[in-house]
Amino acid sequence: MSYFLVLDVGTTNIKAFAFFEEGGIWKSFTIKTSPIYPMHGWNELDPMEVVEAVYKLIDRTVDSLGSPIGIALTNQRSSTVVWDKETGEPLYNMITWQDTRTEELVEEFSSKFLVRFGKVLGKTLYSLSKLVPAIVRTKKGAYIVTLAHVGFGTSHSSMQLRWLMDNVPEVRQAIEKKRALFGTIDSWVAWNLTGKHVTDYTNASATGLFDPFYLKWSDKITNIVGIPKHILPSLITNDSPVGIVKNYGVPLLTVIADQQASLYMAGVKKGTLKLTNGTGTFVDINVGERPYPADAGVYPLIALKTRNRTLYLLEGSVNSTGSAIEWLIDVGLIEDYLDISRTFSNPELPSLVFIPAFSGLSTPYNRPDVKGALFEITRDSTRDDIVKALIAGIAMRCAEVIEALEKASGIKVSEVIADGGASASDDLLQLIADFSGKSILRPFSLNGSAYGTYMIAKAVYENRDIIEAWKKTNIEKHFVPSGNNYEEFRMRWRESLKKLL
Repeated sequence: MSYFLVLDVGTTNIKAFAFFEEGGIWKSFTIKTSPIYPMHGWNELDPMEVVEAVYKLIDRTVDSLGSPIGIALTNQRSSTVVWDKETGEPLYNMITWQDTRTEELVEEFSSKFLVRFGKVLGKTLYSLSKLVPAIVRTKKGAYIVTLAHVGFGTSHSSMQLRWLMDNVPEVRQAIEKKRALFGTIDSWVAWNLTGKHVTDYTNASATGLFDPFYLKWSDKITNIVGIPKHILPSLITNDSPVGIVKNYGVPLLTVIADQQASLYMAGVKKGTLKLTNGTGTFVDINVGERPYPADAGVYPLIALKTRNRTLYLLEGSVNSTGSAIEWLIDVGLIEDYLDISRTFSNPELPSLVFIPAFSGLSTPYNRPDVKGALFEITRDSTRDDIVKALIAGIAMRCAEVIEALEKASGIKVSEVIADGGASASDDLLQLIADFSGKSILRPFSLNGSAYGTYMIAKAVYENRDIIEAWKKTNIEKHFVPSGNNYEEFRMRWRESLKKLL
């Protein structure tokens, strides 16, 4: 039977999904990666291990099912790899989005005059836009206002690439000899599969090197950071096949970043909002065909780019979701995810407040220095109280991000699509519904990134407009607000946050 092969390249797992033409998953295979931690705060992957895993997964699928109609690629964003275009060898390990080695570089470049001037100008225009909202409806106005809220970050490829140029002689020499190529994980995999040095607009928009308002590599950022443009990949749309996959004779139909693929599965209309509960939670709202400015902890990215149209999104995040639940397992408070529902056999929330800032507080607080905290613990507190407090804390953080996105976009939503592994928890989704006041819809496919990528690949293969070809995904369960506003919990949450901040 014919099928589409979707490669989902993550930080800890690389997966292959064989999708029937009708959309069901025929088979799936997974290979775990081996993260490398050379120093505290450093997080790397061996680029060759990633490519070898991709080839192994293709081979396993082909051996089992025969050749696919085509292959599609989705991936975790904001990774950095540099390789020699003549030998094909990586010049250093891949630096992942979780790596924080560039903290000093971030401070250095954030203090540059042009960056500080941009922030002052952005804040001034942001204040004026409260009186004259039309300011941010122009491309130039939205761009300048964004300068007030967006700066360099440790996850940005701009900073990672600068670190490589400063600290790895092989990288610096290869750039000088014009033999070096830079890319995020999609570029590296696509180059190995097809020989094409490309990235799509969704991945590019998360590098810190891209201008989402003018749809190009940023002249200002590359000049400030000192990155030569000749090492950057060409930009391709999501409806443009990359090329033929070497040794397999099938096309690489599309490339798209994982969160944008998940948003595509949720919908293509303005106002579509999805949250992906994975290691962290990424919350994205489709804001249509006009880019919106950034706000506190809310960032503009490309949602989808075709040859004829561009869809934009605003994104906020919760740093610790699945990783926080894994902590419960690691310290022995629960054995697995099923234990969560057991603790909620009594739905009443405890007096404890657990703020799950294991990796800092992101949207809307922007406080990476803040760590997780447990408030109101007493001698009477139980294991179940701690578990329920953590789940409630994750749900409240998700509700805060949804509210921040509504505020930044001016779009009120009534429904939210929730995917990702942690969305398997009914109790988590019900609390998000109660705290946000939104209906939370859980699709049958929790791997929204893979399913959205399959949907795009099929439309590209059939030579159809990928926006017009979108079809509503099947919903497995609705979670509607119960009517319990949890006012006492909300009060304790606000008081605890005030103490923590």
